[in-house]
Amino acid sequence: MTKELTKFWLRRGENLVLGLPPIVGYVGGVVGGSLQVPWTAVGAMPLLELDRPRWPLPAPPSPPDWIDDPTLGYWVEAPTTSSSAVRLAHHFAFSLGNARLAASDQRVAVVYPTHLFEAKPSSVFTTFAEIPRSAVRSLETVRVGHSLPARQVVRLTFADGSRLDLRQS
Repeated sequence: MTKELTKFWLRRGENLVLGLPPIVGYVGGVVGGSLQVPWTAVGAMPLLELDRPRWPLPAPPSPPDWIDDPTLGYWVEAPTTSSSAVRLAHHFAFSLGNARLAASDQRVAVVYPTHLFEAKPSSVFTTFAEIPRSAVRSLETVRVGHSLPARQVVRLTFADGSRLDLRQS
C-alpha cells in the first residue's frame, strides 16, 4: 500500500504520511445534531457502477459505541454537511469499500483505483475530495468504544470542527 501510493499518488516534493487500505463497512455519524446510520452519500459522486453491498445493515449505535458494530467502518461528526470530514465520508459511503484514505504532508484525499473508471487506466489512482493539509488540525491513532480493550481508529480532526474516524482492522 505505502509503496503504491508513494510511487503512483504522491506529487513531486510530497511525503506520504498515511495510506490506509480500503475499509469494508458502512459510514455512520452525527452531522448538525442528526444521527445517520448508515450514511447516504449526496452530491456529485464519481461515475461508477458498483454492486449493492451484501453486508448486513448496522444497528443505530450511540456515537461512543459505533466501533462495536462490525458493519461500521467509519464515523463522522460535524457541525454541517459542508464540513471537510463529511466531504470524505460521502466518498467512503458511496465507494462500498473501493476507496481509501491517503494523506501526505500537503493534502488529504479519497483515492480510488483508476481501473474502476477506465478499461485501460492511464494512472493507478484517481483522487477525489482533496483537502489541503492546512485544513487538518490533527491526524492521530486513538482508542474508542466501551469494549475492553478499546479499539484503535485513525482520527482526522479538521479546522472546521469536523472529525472522521476510520476503523483499523
